[in-house]
Amino acid sequence: MATTVDPITLEVLNNRLREIVATMEHLLFHGGYSTILRESKDGSCVITDRNGCAVYAGSQLHLTPYHFTLRTIIEQYPPETMREGDSYIANDPYLAGVFHASDVAIVTPIFYRGTHVGFAASIAHKSDIGGMVPGSASGASRELYHEGFIIPCIKYATADGPIEDVVRLLMRNSRQPDALRGDLQSQVGCTRVGAEKIKGLCDEYGLDTMLTAFQELQDVTEARVRQGLRDWPDGEYSAETEFEADGTVFKAPVRFSVRIRKEADGITFDLTGSSPQVASPQNIRPQSQLAAAALSTITSMDPSIPLNYGALRPIKIVSKSGLVTEAEFPAPVGSYFASTAMLYSACLMALSNFNPARAVATSGFGTAGPVLGYKQARSGKPAVSYELMSPSLGGTPIHDGTLAVNPMHQYTPYTPVEILETEYPVRLERVETIIDSAGPGRYRGGLGYRKRYRVLSDCTLNFRRMQPAQPQGIFGGGSPLRLTCTLNPETEGEETLARSAAFELKAGSSFQFQSQGGSGYGDPLTRDPAKVLDDVLDGYVSIAGAERDYGVVIDPAAMAVDERATARRRGK
Repeated sequence: MATTVDPITLEVLNNRLREIVATMEHLLFHGGYSTILRESKDGSCVITDRNGCAVYAGSQLHLTPYHFTLRTIIEQYPPETMREGDSYIANDPYLAGVFHASDVAIVTPIFYRGTHVGFAASIAHKSDIGGMVPGSASGASRELYHEGFIIPCIKYATADGPIEDVVRLLMRNSRQPDALRGDLQSQVGCTRVGAEKIKGLCDEYGLDTMLTAFQELQDVTEARVRQGLRDWPDGEYSAETEFEADGTVFKAPVRFSVRIRKEADGITFDLTGSSPQVASPQNIRPQSQLAAAALSTITSMDPSIPLNYGALRPIKIVSKSGLVTEAEFPAPVGSYFASTAMLYSACLMALSNFNPARAVATSGFGTAGPVLGYKQARSGKPAVSYELMSPSLGGTPIHDGTLAVNPMHQYTPYTPVEILETEYPVRLERVETIIDSAGPGRYRGGLGYRKRYRVLSDCTLNFRRMQPAQPQGIFGGGSPLRLTCTLNPETEGEETLARSAAFELKAGSSFQFQSQGGSGYGDPLTRDPAKVLDDVLDGYVSIAGAERDYGVVIDPAAMAVDERATARRRGK
């Protein structure tokens, strides 16, 4: 193996790896069958070294589950037993390291002239893998088995193609078998393309150079994280977020608690103050702990740091089994994302004390998107429509929070209205922002928004609600409007949903999701009145809200700031 790779070549190889992973993800999304993969892009790809450590990951959020998954596969299938063309599959959150059972991993080993080089892998969310309700991950789940079929690490394909016995077993357990098979084939295909492209780099640069570069890229990232930590003052800070797991089962708030201790070039996240695990699916596993810790650290430090396994080395997690942050088998974990986002927010709040210049106010909390199960979609076949509903980001020291963006992996798009209405018997009657919904601050949070649906045939609505305590602004910022979900809004049968459940909807019924905006950064009374006026003119803030939340008095006739009245109002 080469002893070192010169810095220019190393940077070139890092960009070549980025290109390869981007190509893999392009094929993954364009080859996917389900809307959650091809439209919402809820999936990713990675290239790892021989030990399963990520060298370049397409999704920052998936950096940690890849490592857990690869480690398990290597333990069960030593590389010397693998053959070129093999692919392995897993979705067990306890044994295989994915976040929840709906995330299915495909792993393909990479060989170059008989030598094992590393792995090409993909994780992608599946629209339905069986379970209690269409969409699988139900808010009413009380154990892992309610959330769909569980796949330990097993071989899925060989050089001759998928193993049909495995395929038939999986297809029989899904309400949308064609989409499931298509998505899996897209994953297998993109990982094989990734493997071929890594072989091409080995041809171009030599095997020894590639193996050395894989390690040095991780070392460079580790060094940058450690230097960033050395630039912070030593200290210890705590923060927490709370939620009500399910109003029908748990009355007391459930707490995500973190105590962060930074010393020299290492950082420790102590989660032992968190609540015991719950019977509902808001529990998380160690892969989620590490994701929240790592991403909040990089966000608070320098987002230009390349994310690979090296970023995880300076981070230590202190936890214990049986907590909501480290559930014991077979506790359900289907709503991991909302929980991980809340833990991530607590981490950001504590980290803001180490580097206030990169502090970020809390994003909106809440619910997963609507999952609708149809016995017959427009294709004439049963179908599951699985949407993602992002909240909005909190304010920062330099700008307002962004509208409708996931707080941890900020690129997941929505399923376009045109796609929803073309493929499923549903009509979107409203998609709009909500006035006065953002947490006020010197820099306000992103706005909340509402989406109203009218179903055109009988279907099942799978609703997963996570009612949190209000997101907290930082340095004097305020909280946003609360989230809601309502059946048949603005009718005599209007019902605000207060629990997680599956609801049978008749054709003609409607429901409305109202997302949560982000919280504010800094004292709202220090916001530039001109910015408040712009928000009023744009329909983001009402005239009454401008005075109430920001102390800015707007003359409704001139639609201008009344400077004297504003000075008096703010003086009070």
